[in-house]
Amino acid sequence: MLRALFGSVLVKLVLLGLVFLSVPMILYGRFATVDEERQQLLLNNLQNQGYLLSQGLELALRAEGAKAPVAAADWVARLGTSSLRIKLLMRPVGEQQSFYYVAAFPTIDTAYLDAERQALVATGILGKVEESCAGNRSLSQSFTGPTGTIEILTSISPFHTEVGCWAVITAYAESDPAGTTLARPFASAPEVRWAGIFYAMMALLILAVAVSVALGLRRFARLARLIRRVPGRRQISFANATPVPELKPVAVEFDSLVTTLETSARSIREAAEENAHALKAPIAAMAQAVEPIRRVANAANDDRAKRAVETIERALERMEDLVASARRIDEAIAEMIDAPASPIKLSSMVENTARAFAEAHGNNVKIVASIEPGIKVAASEEALETAIENLVDNAVSFAPPGSTVRLDLKQGGGRARLAVIDQGPGVPVDLLPAIFERHVSHRPQTNGAGARASGGPHFGLGLAIVRRNIELMGGRVAARNRPEGGFEVTISLPLAT
Repeated sequence: MLRALFGSVLVKLVLLGLVFLSVPMILYGRFATVDEERQQLLLNNLQNQGYLLSQGLELALRAEGAKAPVAAADWVARLGTSSLRIKLLMRPVGEQQSFYYVAAFPTIDTAYLDAERQALVATGILGKVEESCAGNRSLSQSFTGPTGTIEILTSISPFHTEVGCWAVITAYAESDPAGTTLARPFASAPEVRWAGIFYAMMALLILAVAVSVALGLRRFARLARLIRRVPGRRQISFANATPVPELKPVAVEFDSLVTTLETSARSIREAAEENAHALKAPIAAMAQAVEPIRRVANAANDDRAKRAVETIERALERMEDLVASARRIDEAIAEMIDAPASPIKLSSMVENTARAFAEAHGNNVKIVASIEPGIKVAASEEALETAIENLVDNAVSFAPPGSTVRLDLKQGGGRARLAVIDQGPGVPVDLLPAIFERHVSHRPQTNGAGARASGGPHFGLGLAIVRRNIELMGGRVAARNRPEGGFEVTISLPLAT
């Protein structure tokens, strides 16, 4: 089962799709961790930068003494860079909570300073400024200024001078590379999104290939069913029906196979008719030639000659039966190759068969049928009827006089199940595995029904024909000796849809 499962093209395509989906999931977690570590390293560097900046401002403002608040803007402008944004706040000596916005880089006017201070208050940043006077405090917080400009605040670095507590807030614009790295989640990175799009496209492509192959194979199966069921099948072409170019060569070979089978079936039918006709003529001639010999033997009252004539007549009868059987077998083979299948009312067929055999053998064997109504199967009517008749005929031929042959027809699990049960001697255990082989027959001499109970000699072909017909229609055949005595043969066929 595992070999068949992993040999499936669709299973392999599905597994390939799962691999394509699982690989980015596995790598995404690793890349996200690396990106987080990179962001943390960048933030630490930026915070160290802010700390060093605060140290430089501290030295400069300590040197300014009481003039520090006035000189602060110049020092901030000197230490600022093109990408680094600086916000300098101060809490005068004697104040406990209020911070004043002293200077900023890039330089902004006083009105904007007050508006930005209000924006900082709204975000809760000043609360962190309060805490910063007790020690250095790192940040990684988005801040939107009064004009809508988005910045990433990276650190708050405090220091003290004689005029009060100072706090240096460093920031980067979100559009700056450093700000973009800190503000943008890993999943929203263009590279990650493009990779996700490409992987999704690959997964969809694999899915499309799997669906295309599946639909192509299902169409093949549907056409195969039509070929079995619909007359004039030469009008149906696999090559014209398949939408997958790569399946065209296979479809062409299927069409060739169907044509070959049809030709073979026709050749078998013709050969069966020709052989039967060719063999019947000499058999009839021999039968006519025996008649004068029998009259001479009877006139001479020669017992030895009479026995010889009887032997010849029995041999001729056997030859006629063999010719008829061979023709039936060839015609049945041709029928199974070329016969269209259609929904067959199996319940009615079994009921009619049981009635016919009951009328023919009612004085010798009782036929009892237990039939669930309305059961239909997809089959060739003639082939199925032949199989059922052979089953019942075989059971009747083994049934002792006055016994019962029972036919049980049920359905379940999407299949129809017909069991034919007799009260005969059964089959030896060592012969049971070969009971459906050609020319295998076991008929005890004590069988009360006799070798010709069903109207002719038996050549071990009935059950072989049953198995061949049923299996060619997608069914199964089984046989067993019943513990309470008798023999049971069961056939099962898929129900018609």
